[in-house]
Amino acid sequence: MSERRYEIFTIAPNFYQLGTPSYPAYLSMGDSGMIIEGGTGATFPIIVDQVKEMGIEPERIKYLALTHTHPDHIGAVPHLKKLWPHLKVVASGVAVKQLQKEEVIQEFIKMDRTITEILLIKGDIDWWSVELENPVFEVDMVVKEGDKIDLGAGVAWTVYETPGHSPCHLSFHNERDGILVIGDATGIYEPGKEVFWPNYFQSLEEYCNSIRKLAALPAKIGARSHGGIVEGEPRDYLQRVMKATELYHREMLERLAKGESPEEIALDKAKWVYTFTNLQPFKLIHFMTGLTLRHSQAVADKEDLFHIP
Repeated sequence: MSERRYEIFTIAPNFYQLGTPSYPAYLSMGDSGMIIEGGTGATFPIIVDQVKEMGIEPERIKYLALTHTHPDHIGAVPHLKKLWPHLKVVASGVAVKQLQKEEVIQEFIKMDRTITEILLIKGDIDWWSVELENPVFEVDMVVKEGDKIDLGAGVAWTVYETPGHSPCHLSFHNERDGILVIGDATGIYEPGKEVFWPNYFQSLEEYCNSIRKLAALPAKIGARSHGGIVEGEPRDYLQRVMKATELYHREMLERLAKGESPEEIALDKAKWVYTFTNLQPFKLIHFMTGLTLRHSQAVADKEDLFHIP
């Protein structure tokens, strides 16, 4: 690893953004600490250096909370557990089942290498990450909707189940400080172009239900798993996300009704996505746009999907 320094962003008192802008992780500190997001193999040494720069003893960081188990969100986990074995990995019950599947681990190994290559090309890093021969993913603390993670000194996080992007997705809310860690529950957003890519890779209906759930929570700060902090009020952002999701959904269904094939639409959407985000290889983006199209078809006749009270 080089001597390059990566900026630490103080988002609120005792709440920090670590990692890189593309793949951030968040550190919440009370009497003890919690890292939210599992990172990638490439961002692991960055996070470690940032914690060291902050002068925080690693032993104070008690938890590593996962939003979900997609390969680009668990890559730092085995590295951090090897370096800091006292860490308790926090995830949903569905995540536990996912991480027990051999195909998930093999996909992770392959994808983590690809992410490192992408970050090198983007200039986010300038070294190859160290690969572990037998990465271990074990969840130490299973949480569900409504559970609280108390860090002491008045800092507590409530767990919310927010599926749709993935079946195991969790979001975390610090009511006292008005902080909402959204994760990937709202997909990809490119603020410079005001472009959204809805990421309902599991279910459109559950994706919309999760957005509604998050919009009902009092929050001043929203934190995403890609791109960092939401600009402006989280509720306003979530309303824009829902509107963009509706437009994306309806456009694809209208194109199907006019006779375009699912294959044509999915490929065209993948090309569009690749103009503003290249966090994944094109082949994977193409596969995922196909998923969203199928999930849109599954609820084509569903009413009131996109309403936020």
